[in-house]
Amino acid sequence: MTTRRSWIPRSLMSTLLVTSVIALTPSHAEAKRGFYLGLGLGYASVSGDTGIELQNIAKDPDANAFTYPDADLNELVRSDAGSGFAFNIRMGYNILGVVAIEGDFGASGNNISNGNEVEGQAGAFFLVKLFPFQFFEQFDDRFWDPYLFGGGGVYFMGYHPDAHSGEMTNDGRAWWPSAAAKYGIGCDFYLGPFLSLGIDLAFISGFHSTFHIDYDDNITSETRKSGASFAFQPTLKINFHVPGT
Repeated sequence: MTTRRSWIPRSLMSTLLVTSVIALTPSHAEAKRGFYLGLGLGYASVSGDTGIELQNIAKDPDANAFTYPDADLNELVRSDAGSGFAFNIRMGYNILGVVAIEGDFGASGNNISNGNEVEGQAGAFFLVKLFPFQFFEQFDDRFWDPYLFGGGGVYFMGYHPDAHSGEMTNDGRAWWPSAAAKYGIGCDFYLGPFLSLGIDLAFISGFHSTFHIDYDDNITSETRKSGASFAFQPTLKINFHVPGT
């Protein structure tokens, strides 16, 4: 596990360096308007609340103080799951190079190869992107295009807690459906009329209130107070453009 976590950031840094060298090569390749599809790969760091109070904690057999006196409620009900390898796919339409409307699906997680320990977070978002340099004529021939973006959508978070010394009765927990806001900054570097590379620095603020104690049997509880999560998700991306559409 330690090897995987240390390998991903080094890999990202190496890829970022290569991407930057390619992207900074002088080129005049403007393809800012029209439809585009994109893929991003990177890493997510997720933090959140622990020990979140449920309205019906008695529904959770693993929280029973008589059966499991050593039960760790901070581990049982938390919203800090999903750090690890991240990816996202996007489809959007850029209007006159100034603003883009985008649909974005992204996820991250760890222990992906182990179904008994996997944890992750995922969201489907509707985003609006603003490209401020499009307002300045002196930058019309640029091959780089910074942007700001923001929006919201539906959000999921799941994990497998290990909260007491005995065998877990229900080891899979999930927050669903949750809401989240996604926002950040980025930059595209156009290498040709149909292709751009880019860097995306995204932040995701999640708001959780429906907790699935047992997802298979649909045993759920609302929280006494909404739980919060926060993710920082940098990705390197490639976009395929359909200019003039």
